[in-house]
Amino acid sequence: MVIRSLLTIQGTLHSLDEIRLWIENRNRSIHVSISPVPFSSLDHWSQDEDGTLRHSSGRFFSIEGIRVETDYGSLSSWTQPIINQPEVGYLGILTKEFNGVLYFLMQAKIEPGNVNCVQISPTLQATKSNYSQIHKGKQPLYLDYFVNASPDQIILDQLQSEQGARFLRKRNRNIIIKVEEDVEEHDDFRWMTLGQIKELMRYDNMVNMDTRTVLSGLKISDYLSLADDMSRLSVFGKDLLLSSVTNHCHSTISEHLSWLSSLKSRYDLKVHPFPLRKMTDWRYWPVKYPVRMENTLKWLV
Repeated sequence: MVIRSLLTIQGTLHSLDEIRLWIENRNRSIHVSISPVPFSSLDHWSQDEDGTLRHSSGRFFSIEGIRVETDYGSLSSWTQPIINQPEVGYLGILTKEFNGVLYFLMQAKIEPGNVNCVQISPTLQATKSNYSQIHKGKQPLYLDYFVNASPDQIILDQLQSEQGARFLRKRNRNIIIKVEEDVEEHDDFRWMTLGQIKELMRYDNMVNMDTRTVLSGLKISDYLSLADDMSRLSVFGKDLLLSSVTNHCHSTISEHLSWLSSLKSRYDLKVHPFPLRKMTDWRYWPVKYPVRMENTLKWLV
């Protein structure tokens, strides 16, 4: 099922050219204006005496300061801003079989930080604050499929950490489910095979990071069968599949796990709250003006 989807690029519900044109048209037709504004002019956001930035609801996220201490590497301690979002978000992809081929329902999603505004994203990409409608907006499309998914529908279900340098212990639920019933294809969504998504990854700024993250959890070798036609794979593709199923490894899984466990027990990493206003090597301007905090990252606050 998954392998057939990986091998199917032609003769699909939507051709590669149609999908690329769809994304290009979305980028042309959606007009976005992004302008810096003073943090003090934002609705429902404020800054406390330590400099922490937070929403009046206590939800979404806050930008806080931390001090890090470690005995790993050459730098033993530092201070930095970090995004604190103690919620488990959804990164979910809905799949359905058409004519014996598994299709993935992908979204043309706009993000204000994207270079080209619209990119191919998971069916559902939402924090708990967003899908709980704390912002008073609409509920994300297809949310109910994931909230009500039964065990027999689940292809992949993992909790994965967000980027630890930017987020404080943030996790997402990466989930892929398969449904049998008819699913409406809304304007900002298209059915694609896994092979098509992989092909589209060849283009810059076409497939977003969250899509890549979710699909990377699929262990393709688990879905191999004698009915699959491997002749359509490239030499490199065949080598990848062989690598995923071979038992002739340089190190065993037990050896890898032991190596990781020894590293975790050998080194310490301590993270403490630290006022944003008191951080060294960072510059701060009062909130009545547009504010920047500069080091390796830039923030608009």
